[in-house]
Amino acid sequence: MIPLVAMTATRTNTSPWLASVYAGVISAIFAVITTFLFPNVLIGWIVGYLLIGVGPVIGYQLATGQGLDWRPIVGGILGSVLPIIILWPILVGALAKDQSVGKLILGALIGAILGWIVFLLIATVMGQDPAFFPFAFVMYNAVWAGTLGAVMVAWAE
Repeated sequence: MIPLVAMTATRTNTSPWLASVYAGVISAIFAVITTFLFPNVLIGWIVGYLLIGVGPVIGYQLATGQGLDWRPIVGGILGSVLPIIILWPILVGALAKDQSVGKLILGALIGAILGWIVFLLIATVMGQDPAFFPFAFVMYNAVWAGTLGAVMVAWAE
């Protein structure tokens, strides 16, 4: 008897924690560059904010051992133009072969909620001092990107 159906299964041993750390650190580096190197330069803020969206994609690709695929990276840059929760998951999901748009939207929403919790916790601890904003901005982006890096590994198709 000749089998008429062939089936392949892939299993990744990639840890979501590793992808989370990579994504969080990469986005935090871009956020630090944005807030501390360009505090009063508008073009620096624009370029830095666009590059923050690349962190989860590069973190996912580094953690899974893939080469850097430019299509999701471009989606991460262009997706940062509008609010990150809306456009980023749509573009990255459309340009990445192994990511679902719906799962990325859910992951971006979870990451934004966790990021805001950290942001407000830092604001509460530091009180009335407005100097908390750059640090809280960096931590928000690190938590958001770390959550998405873990989501991209855990929910990859």
